[in-house]
Formats: sequence, structure tokens, C-alpha cells
Amino acid sequence: MSEKFIVLDPTLEVETPRVERVPRPAHIRVLGLLDNGKRNSNKLLREIGAMVKANHPDLTLNYYRKDSAYRPAPSDLLAQIITECDAVLVGIGD
Repeated sequence: MSEKFIVLDPTLEVETPRVERVPRPAHIRVLGLLDNGKRNSNKLLREIGAMVKANHPDLTLNYYRKDSAYRPAPSDLLAQIITECDAVLVGIGD
């Protein structure tokens, strides 16, 4: 009597669309700091912001915060960041 075996191959080739990166700005006048809402991410971003500001005193820092690290930033917040900043740092904590 022969037994049949089922082999499950858990690998899957996933195709993701290629997204072109936005060119780096020639000058950054306003840097956004986006806190993802995790514990300590605000401390990390504020410390990094202070270090950057020490080296670039003319730079303006704008601080933003998401409600949850587990959800994307709301589109209205992203639109605000895009209009107000030349570049953005996103931080996570823990």
C-alpha cells in the first residue's frame, strides 16, 4: 500500500511595483520630524532634531505625530507635511 504525501511549498514570488524615489532637494530649509506614536520615538526625534539644528542653525524643524505606529499616517497629515517641509525624518521608538 503506497502513501501519498502532500508537499507544501511556503515560498511565493511576490511582484511589487517599482516606485521611483523623489530626487533629493538641493537645499533643506524645513525638516519635518514625524513621530510614529511608539513609546520614546518623540525623545529620539527631538534629540536628532537638536543635533541637526546645532550643525544647521538656519534650519527650521517641524514636529508631527501619528496617532498609531500600526496605521499609516492620515492623508491630510501627509499632505500638510508635503506642503510644509523639504524633507522628513520618520522615527520609531521602544
